[in-house]
Amino acid sequence: MSRKIKVLNICETARGGVGIYQNIIAGLAERNIEMHHLVPKQDADFLDDTLCLHRFDRPRRGVNATMAMMRRFRHVLATIDPDLCFFHSSFALACLVQMRARRDLRPALYCPHGWAVSNYAQDSGKARVIRAIEGRLSGLADSVVCVSQHEAAIATAHEYRGRFEVIENAVPDAAPDARGDLFADTPDALHLLFVGRQDRQKGFDILARALDATGRDDLRLHVIGGKVRGDGPDTIMPGAARAVGWVAHSEIDSWYRSADALIVPSRWEGLPLVIPEALRNGTPVLCAERSGMQDLITRGQTGDHFPLDHDALTALLRGLDKSALRAMRPAARAAFEARFTVERMLDQLEALIRRELRQDGADQDGVVARRRPA
Repeated sequence: MSRKIKVLNICETARGGVGIYQNIIAGLAERNIEMHHLVPKQDADFLDDTLCLHRFDRPRRGVNATMAMMRRFRHVLATIDPDLCFFHSSFALACLVQMRARRDLRPALYCPHGWAVSNYAQDSGKARVIRAIEGRLSGLADSVVCVSQHEAAIATAHEYRGRFEVIENAVPDAAPDARGDLFADTPDALHLLFVGRQDRQKGFDILARALDATGRDDLRLHVIGGKVRGDGPDTIMPGAARAVGWVAHSEIDSWYRSADALIVPSRWEGLPLVIPEALRNGTPVLCAERSGMQDLITRGQTGDHFPLDHDALTALLRGLDKSALRAMRPAARAAFEARFTVERMLDQLEALIRRELRQDGADQDGVVARRRPA
């Protein structure tokens, strides 16, 4: 058997979707690919304890944290000598620049996990600066992994540099012991679920206003998550809502399975993992028509979608029917099986890694003959 390919993943943060992504791609270890992960030590508890972690100290985000990541990256790079480096999200680009500046041309992948430019009004000065930075630096990678078709479309529209490969996000199958009776005490209520950060990106403030305006007394909103970035408006929890807080990964499927629908009112996304997580439990999804999320849901079959404004969301909530949502559950589960399985994602990512190594020139063991710093 040829020796294992060695991949180093670099993350400035491992909370949320980026961390879940690390847990998933660690499955490549079963395919003769040795996976290493450079992550903040403050985020290590979010990752599976079976992962091979290399930690750096990042008490808070900023210049000092980025410098600490770069120092640790240089040490780990020299220590484990990976065949390929995989950079995740915008701040990790600093390490890619560092590597290329040292004339280290070993194969590199970059995944933005949602382009940073999506955070800003497109005609703003900040957006122009961000487009110039991430659009140029992404070209330093041999391939850019886009987690959705929409993410690739943004790069094309802004004429970003790089070769773009769409490998849609995926999630493991649901826990076999997940329950569907968490709300058995109120069986006639229509139970909605919100999962994620209560920050500006996720649009919880829009949902809260719309829920209060429906006039319905049978709606219940269960809010899983909390504030992380603190950049969202101060929002009073609606009377029909209950703040659950963050829940253990082992428990999340029971919340999805018990809910009548998941609601995703995000202002922007890459491909939010909450959507396939809901679908794997047969839970319909109500999502905003932003970032191509509407293309993931078939209206009337696996959920619904809405323009992201207060009036449109209020009208959607007023018209929800519990029996109609329950009838969508088989189609929602089928959508997961057809599009969002981990095996599909790992197959595509493995093929991309092996292709990049072959393009760089393989030795007799099938492992890249690495081009080292001059």
